[in-house]
Amino acid sequence: MKITKLGLLLLAALLGGFCLGFYANATLIRARIQRYSQVPANMPELITNRLTKRLDLNADQRRDVLKIFQAHGVRMKDARAQNRALLDSLIEEARVEIAQHLTPEQQAEHKKLLAELRKRYEATRTLRRALAHPPKHAHDSSPPAPASSPK
Repeated sequence: MKITKLGLLLLAALLGGFCLGFYANATLIRARIQRYSQVPANMPELITNRLTKRLDLNADQRRDVLKIFQAHGVRMKDARAQNRALLDSLIEEARVEIAQHLTPEQQAEHKKLLAELRKRYEATRTLRRALAHPPKHAHDSSPPAPASSPK
């Protein structure tokens, strides 16, 4: 009976250690992703804060600079989306050309391979999104400047 209780105690300790290790590892990974993230949650706000601090911008200047960065941010996001669409179309074009040089059996296997790669990509994409929580103003420890009063 003592051996059974001792065995259960060791098993519980092992299981508890495994759970604790798993949680600690996930926490460390999240922290590293946050620490080394190059893009803060709100880049226009970060740049505006840095310029406000460095150039001693007044409230009106700060508001105008922030609007400019936000407007350019929208345009840059659109440009990234367009480039992504172009890249996707080029990849699909290459896949079609490759398929033309394969036998029917190879084409079937190629389709399976592409489906596996897509599934793996989606899984890692989901994981990256789940683990990525960019810190607010990670590279700027100063609080945001106060908002200006309306004109």
